[in-house]
Amino acid sequence: MDMDSRAARPRTPRLRTPTAAAFFDVEGTLLAVPELPEPHRDGPGPPLGRLWHAPVLAALHDHAARGHLVVLVTQASAGAVAPLARELGADAVLCARPRAPMRGQGKGYAARALLREHALLAADCYAYADEAADLPLLAEVGHPVVVGDDPVLLRHARRGNWARLPAPVPRET
Repeated sequence: MDMDSRAARPRTPRLRTPTAAAFFDVEGTLLAVPELPEPHRDGPGPPLGRLWHAPVLAALHDHAARGHLVVLVTQASAGAVAPLARELGADAVLCARPRAPMRGQGKGYAARALLREHALLAADCYAYADEAADLPLLAEVGHPVVVGDDPVLLRHARRGNWARLPAPVPRET
């Protein structure tokens, strides 16, 4: 099955309450590009198939199959990320709002609020991110995963025995 059809496959409805959440930073982590591609004026944005970071996309599907709450975390607006969230079957999106950018500590606060709202233990949850600005998000969960080679995150990963995935390799669309 190619990445396009895996990404677009519909999720079956959740039969039980999730016991964990998995947070996925979008730009540079789930997608191998630093910004979410802009949608076209009269239709959807460019196909994302070649922009997926395959190991992170596979982790997202694994968490979904395990019944975890799948949460996208992005600097983009709700409207910009909505098609991606639908395509992936995300359960929640943490995104920028007016006067509330989704960067740095804002990601950590938003993740903590979502965990509280769903009565989930942080120690049971996961986060995937690629840059030092995402450290507050990674610090909120029991299973942080560093994606790529950010030196600050790598230091934290070594000290905390965090998991690591390779950096995405952007491909031409």
